[in-house]
Amino acid sequence: MKNLSSRERKIMWACGLTLIAYLTYNFVAHPLYEKQKRADQKIQSKILFINKYYAILNQKDYFQRKEAAAKQLERELNQKFLTPPQPALAAANLQKILESQARSHAVNIVQVKTEKPKFMERLLTVPVKLTVRSNLRNLMQFLHRVENHSKFLVVENLQSRRVNKSEPEHLETRLLISGFIQQLEAESKKKKKT
Repeated sequence: MKNLSSRERKIMWACGLTLIAYLTYNFVAHPLYEKQKRADQKIQSKILFINKYYAILNQKDYFQRKEAAAKQLERELNQKFLTPPQPALAAANLQKILESQARSHAVNIVQVKTEKPKFMERLLTVPVKLTVRSNLRNLMQFLHRVENHSKFLVVENLQSRRVNKSEPEHLETRLLISGFIQQLEAESKKKKKT
């Protein structure tokens, strides 16, 4: 090394410094930079997570209002169904409702027959056949009150005829009125029917 000229020494020093700079960059500076970059990304993702968490926490009252509205809707829907879950008791309840409506509108019930429960649109229905006698106005008021009752009732069938030819407004009407029970048809039965 002592036999090298000053120019060769300078070249050796430059090569050595370049090699040291290259090794320092590849094995020290660049890995530290990448590590810092990953740490910054983790911090940013955690900040984003915390911001989303606080946004969800701030929506707690919104979801509580939604839950209260859903519970209110469920209560209202439960009130639309006939209360006893057993079809025979629900049919008796439906008959009682129909009799009270008939009394309040001067409709005379001649015959009442409870039909076999069936599924309609996947809900269990309790049909009741009624034969009533009344004039047209009272019959219309009776039907209006039945269809607008607090329970969900449907007049499925209506057949009317005059009882006496001398009194055209005096009618005998056969009605099929259904009330609903809060019981769904099983999926397997529905698939078998289709």
